[in-house]
Amino acid sequence: MSHQPEPRPLIGVTARNRPKQAIPPYLAVNSSYVRALQAAGADVVVLPPGPHGVPAALLDLLDGVLLPGGVDVDPAEYGESPREGLMGVDTELDAHELALARTAYERRLPLFGICRGQQVVNVALGGTLYQDLARDGATDRVHASAKELGRDHVAHEIEVTPGSHLHAALGAGRVGVNSHHHQAVRRVAPGLLVTAVSPGDDIVEGLESEDGLVLTVQCHPEEMTSHAWARRLFGAFVEIAASRRVTA
Repeated sequence: MSHQPEPRPLIGVTARNRPKQAIPPYLAVNSSYVRALQAAGADVVVLPPGPHGVPAALLDLLDGVLLPGGVDVDPAEYGESPREGLMGVDTELDAHELALARTAYERRLPLFGICRGQQVVNVALGGTLYQDLARDGATDRVHASAKELGRDHVAHEIEVTPGSHLHAALGAGRVGVNSHHHQAVRRVAPGLLVTAVSPGDDIVEGLESEDGLVLTVQCHPEEMTSHAWARRLFGAFVEIAASRRVTA
């Protein structure tokens, strides 16, 4: 009798609107997220925004959710009015991802937030954001690397909290990361812990829940998979999702 391989965990990745990029408008997700998850041992399904959210029947099949980078979160979602420095927002995407983040949290579905994804998770659970790091006086450092440097440019290091789930995933207390953001976590949401900061200005670079089912980073590890720490991070998330499939 042939041995059947264990099913790969199924990870949902949200897609965003790209109405200005083509006619007709289309939905998109950076394939780097998909490829990084696949290389780590997962299968992927794309979750588009829509008026009814993610169907419960599909949520029942998922072993984890990844919220990727993208446009700014609408400040109205954390009780503020837009200020100078805010860039483009997508209210349909906000509604989609905020609801999905809350549902994943309530269902104890492993949740991985990257860049905007970290910010979405923080807002979804009751936190706030710097609308623009420079204009809000959070730091003098530019955290948005010049495009010509490339998506995998190592912009600075992050300090990772010893004993955190992120520390265990990375296998290191300090790693060099890329940086492509002008917003960041301001007030941390209840139930989340800061797990990494940018040395010198203490900008939040990582969050997690105490049980490790929520794990977020401000950098873009999907563009850094030539580095062992980024591959380990995706591997750790997929392992958590796989363990959920086994125990569910």
